[in-house]
Amino acid sequence: MDIIKRKITQLKKTLLRAQAIDENRLAGEIKQTGFKCIQCGKCCREEYGDNTVAVFPFEIRCICEKTGMDWNEVVLPTPSGDTDSEGNIHTFEWVIRTNGDCIFLKDGMCSVYEERPYICKTYPFYLYEERLMVCNCEGLGKSMGELESREMASLLKERYITEITESISLFEKFKEFNPGGRGNVCVHDSEGEHWVTL
Repeated sequence: MDIIKRKITQLKKTLLRAQAIDENRLAGEIKQTGFKCIQCGKCCREEYGDNTVAVFPFEIRCICEKTGMDWNEVVLPTPSGDTDSEGNIHTFEWVIRTNGDCIFLKDGMCSVYEERPYICKTYPFYLYEERLMVCNCEGLGKSMGELESREMASLLKERYITEITESISLFEKFKEFNPGGRGNVCVHDSEGEHWVTL
């Protein structure tokens, strides 16, 4: 468990750096890169690459409330993990279900647009070690206004801080890979352990 304590300490230091990110500088980088969503839906479709959408528990609940769907209809455990002594799979966090394409892509549009997760709201941008990173996207290079770049910078910083705080909560609740749950997959997230049967 010393490894877990060290990880939490590292994450808390990362959180302090994340909170200190200069949104004006970030907005300038985003504006210089340029982006405008052209509503092609390629980021949601399997044929154009990895369309995996990782989500936090609070985002899942928002989508469930909006759609009336159950938790297990909306998400699956993240598809990689380790196995315990009884053969149960242990994994971290959740991903939106797909049928190849995202299940919420309807007639080329997002059917949960107002409740879409951070990863979708900030696409094609993300922060890695406080640096702006950019995914390949058809909308890149398009002119972007001051207000839009500032809104994106604010959302990116918020997402990054949320990712770190969710990770801290996950490790604070983590109880190692203990067998004996009710199911064959244990998802460890910021709320604890969730045993599911696949």
